[in-house]
Amino acid sequence: MSRNIFSLVEIKRSYPDEWVAIAVRKTDADGLPSAGVVLVHDADEQFVWPALKLGESDELIHVFHTERGKS
Repeated sequence: MSRNIFSLVEIKRSYPDEWVAIAVRKTDADGLPSAGVVLVHDADEQFVWPALKLGESDELIHVFHTERGKS
């Protein structure tokens, strides 16, 4: 199953005021995540971490909170 890659700006617009976990697919010049595949998102952080099943993959995972109206 193919999953779409989205920039952090697109993710922040799509999931305002939520916690989001992505599998990082692109980084910027400083090595910081700039795009990825959305793995899980929820308004409540306590539901994001358990859904990741950490340790089962070698993928780089980035978890962050989007702020309403910010990009």
